[in-house]
Formats: sequence, structure tokens, C-alpha cells
Amino acid sequence: MSKYKWLTLFILLAFITTSGFGCKWNPFSNNDPALKPVTIEYWGVWDKPNELASLINSYQTQHPTIKVNYRNFRYEEYEDKLLQAWADDRGPDLFSIPVTWLKKYQPRLESMPATIKIPVLESVGSIRPELVTVLKDFQGLSPRDLKLKFVPIVYDNVVLDNKVYGLPYSVDTLVTFYNSDILSKEGIAEPIKDFNDLVEQTPKISKATEANNIIQSAVDLGGVDNINNFFDVFSSIMLQNGVEAKGASFNPDKNEGAGQKLADVFGFYADFARPGRATYSWNEKLDNALEMFASGKLAYYFGYSYDAQEFRNRGLQFNWEITNFPQTRGAQGTKYYGDYWINVVPKKADNKDAAWDFIQRTAEADLVAGYLKENKRPTALRSLINEQLKNDDLRIFASQVLTADNWYSGYDINAAKKYLGDTIKALLVGDISLDTGPEALKIFIQRINQTYAKPEN
Repeated sequence: MSKYKWLTLFILLAFITTSGFGCKWNPFSNNDPALKPVTIEYWGVWDKPNELASLINSYQTQHPTIKVNYRNFRYEEYEDKLLQAWADDRGPDLFSIPVTWLKKYQPRLESMPATIKIPVLESVGSIRPELVTVLKDFQGLSPRDLKLKFVPIVYDNVVLDNKVYGLPYSVDTLVTFYNSDILSKEGIAEPIKDFNDLVEQTPKISKATEANNIIQSAVDLGGVDNINNFFDVFSSIMLQNGVEAKGASFNPDKNEGAGQKLADVFGFYADFARPGRATYSWNEKLDNALEMFASGKLAYYFGYSYDAQEFRNRGLQFNWEITNFPQTRGAQGTKYYGDYWINVVPKKADNKDAAWDFIQRTAEADLVAGYLKENKRPTALRSLINEQLKNDDLRIFASQVLTADNWYSGYDINAAKKYLGDTIKALLVGDISLDTGPEALKIFIQRINQTYAKPEN
């Protein structure tokens, strides 16, 4: 080979080795902590690891630099575990809470940032491309974007001080489960559509002995301790009847006549547990409402989508169906009670941006749709409602989610539930009389308002 050809070959090889062709090239230092793979710790309660597995795996496939470790706890121990973990500086990067806990936890939470920075893999080079880690910016969900994507109740609940504090995968609503065998046996052709129907049907369904022991119940109304969702059911009736309950305080007298409406709701609810009333259908001696329905002794049960899954798993020995939660005849508009959990990021999180990216990305339709279908959960996204309306297991829930509502925005939902329960019990034993109308509920209103006062620490 001539000297000229050797020289040409040498120059060509030198060009290749210095221009990135056929060699490794990474402009980012491996010592940069921002470019290291990230592991985020995710804590929850009701979702089992296998129920979230496909959602987490889909995210990790798209984000190979981020690993997600999910751990679930018993509800009874959850808050203690969180508080202890934070005290030891080893808490999760994101965790789930009921939306009614948001005000209580807000001082501990990081709101969604306008820009999210996370490490991603990108291909570099054209002849022999190589994957390298780079830091990229992604836009956080703004309150306006959230309002356009999610059903209205989400915006109403999770946007505080014009900041987004959490996102749900699902929004559940109270529905009516009914035993169609009982209805047929009692000559009732159709399930209830409103509370007038319920008042009319209850005497036909409920069966009690001369000692007022209930053998067959029409509906789980009137009680407290043995009715799983008494607070939610009562709240539904209250909201439907125009009681103004939202805001920085609980002030049902804000609108003229609302105080009397609240008293009327208490009277209506309690009448289902008062012997001698035409609607008598419940007492505290009965089993838990869910067990009453599952055993075929309760015609109407008010519950959520997870109850439907529970009944399917049990294989109930009678025919049962789901219909919409009853409305108040003559009320303005339609309202259903919404209850759901949201994913949030604590201020003490080690990986805030990665946690927020996971929350935002996994709540989007292309990823969350599979999770919802697999676990039979109602959607929180507007874009998935029409699809769920075609699903027999989810269509009732999907039909209610756009008009879902709730009201409590204080710091202690458990105390609020206790005060409501105590007031219902006092009515039933005669310690409170509604003869004086709203005046009888002054203590109840004061106690609820105590839970709206910001705790000192």
C-alpha cells in the first residue's frame, strides 16, 4: 500500500475516533446526582400491590431511570406509620389520602410545581447510538388544565390557594344496590328513583315483630354505628335539599331557610329508625348494613364501587342490581356524593419531582384506563366517561361522576362524623327535639365549626 493510501486511512480513522462514530460519548458526568437513577417510595392503603402493578410497570417502562416501590398498610395503622416515618426522616416520596384529609395535611404537602425535572434516557450518536441520561423539563398540571381534564369535584377539592395538591386515579360515588328478589316478592316492579319512591315502598318491604325487631329491612337509613356510609348518605340528602355547607366554615343559616332545611333532613333521616313511623326500617340491633344486604335481609343498600366487587367476590345467593342514588323530588339539579383518594407529595420527600411526574403521568388516560378497567374503578377523567358508560359494571358510576359533590373541608373529618353521629343518636333517644327547628341544632353546628379551626401545630 502506498504512503499516500496509508496516510488517508490514518486520517479517516482519526476522524472517526474523534467525531463520535463507533465510540462512546456522554457529555454528562456520572457524578451529577440529578442524573442518577431514582427510586421513589409510594405508600397507600386500599390498593394492593398486584392492583397497581400494571400501572407502575407501564410507567417504569416509559421511565427506565425511575423505579417505584409501592407499600400498602392497614387503614387503622396508616396515619401513625406516616407520622412515625416523618419523625425518623424516612417517609415516602408520595402517598395516598382520602380527599377529606387534604386540609389537615396541607401544611405537610408540596404543591405541584410549574416545571418538573426528571432524568430520562436519550439516544446520542448516529452511527452507533448510545443511551445517555439527561435532565429534562416537563410541565406540571395547572389548575386550569386540571379543570379541563378531570371531573368538576376534583378541581373543587384539590386546588387550594390556586395550587394543585394532589390527583386521583378514580372518583367514586354513592349508588343504590338493590335486591331484586325482595322487590319482586313484595310486588314492586321498579327500584326507587327518588326519596318519595323510597317513602312509598318502605312500608311494603320492611317487616318487624310486635317488639319492633326488624326481620326484613327496606333501607339502611336512620342509624349510625351499623351503617357503613351514614355520613355520606346524610350528606347526600343534605346537599340535595339545598343546605349550604361549603366554604371556610359550616354555616347552614347562610341562605334563608337553609337552617330549617337542615333540621328537616335530620328529621327525615331519623324517621327510618323510629318505631311507629311508616318508614321504620332500621335500628342499632341490626347487623352491619353491608352484611344485612349480603345475607338477603336488606332491600336497598347505599354503597360504592368497592362494595360491588365485594358482592361479586362473595357470590351472593340472590339477584341484585345497581341503580343511581335517589334524588330529592323537586330539587334543583342532580347531586351525587363523591368520595375518593388522591396521591400527594410530602415536603420531606427526597424525590419530589420524580414523585410528581409519576402522579401526573399515571393519572393520564393512556395509562390509568387499564388500571380502572382491570380493577373495575370509576374514572376521574372526563375523557374516559363515555367508554365507562358502555361498561355494565361501571356505567351507573360513570353516569353520576360529573355531578358528584361533597362538602366537608375542615381539618378533622373523623370528628365531624362523630358529631353528626352523636346528633342523630340524641334525636333518636329524645335528648334533642326538632320542635324548635334550627335552634335544636346549634350545638351540632358549633361542633362542626370547631373542626374548621386550624390546629396550632
